[in-house]
Amino acid sequence: MSLDPIQHLLDEHKAIMAQVADLRKAVRDLEARGDAALPDSLPVLRRFGQLMETQLARHAKKEDEALFPALEALFGAEGTPTAVMRVEHAEIHRRGELFRRTLSELQTVEHPALEAKGEALRSLTGVKGGGADALRATATEIIELIEWHFGKEEQILFPMAEQMLDPETLAQVGSRMEALA
Repeated sequence: MSLDPIQHLLDEHKAIMAQVADLRKAVRDLEARGDAALPDSLPVLRRFGQLMETQLARHAKKEDEALFPALEALFGAEGTPTAVMRVEHAEIHRRGELFRRTLSELQTVEHPALEAKGEALRSLTGVKGGGADALRATATEIIELIEWHFGKEEQILFPMAEQMLDPETLAQVGSRMEALA
C-alpha cells in the first residue's frame, strides 16, 4: 500500500509546528531581552533556519510537485487554491532566506569574542538587520505565514483533495511524494 499523502502532509505539519513552537519561545525571549537573549536563542534560530532549507522545502516540494498537479488536473492552475498556495510557498521561502541572511550577518559581525561590542560593531560596519530586532521581526513574520498557510491547507485544501481525488489518484500522489522524499 502506498503512502496516504494527506496524512503524510498532516504529519509533516505537526513536526514543523513543533519547531515553530520552539521558534515562538525564542522570539518572545528576543522581544523581552533584546540582544542579551541572542546566546540562548541562536541555537533555536539556527535549527529553524536549517529546517526551512530542508524539511520545510521538501514538504513544499511534495505539495507543489505531487499534490497540486493532481488537483490542477481537475480544476486548472490559474486563480485556484493551489495557485494561492504556490505563491505562499514562495513567500515563506523568501522570508526564510532573509532569516538565514540575517543570522549569517549576525554571526559574521558578532564573533563570540566580540559579542559584547556587537552594537558598536554593527554601527561601525554599517551592517543593518543582524541583531535581535531583525531576527525577531523576520521570525514573527515566518511564524504567522506558516500558521496561516498550514491552516488553509488543513481546513480547505486537504479536505478538498480527499473529496475530489479518487483513491487511485491519491495513491499516485502518495507514490510521487515517496519518490521526492
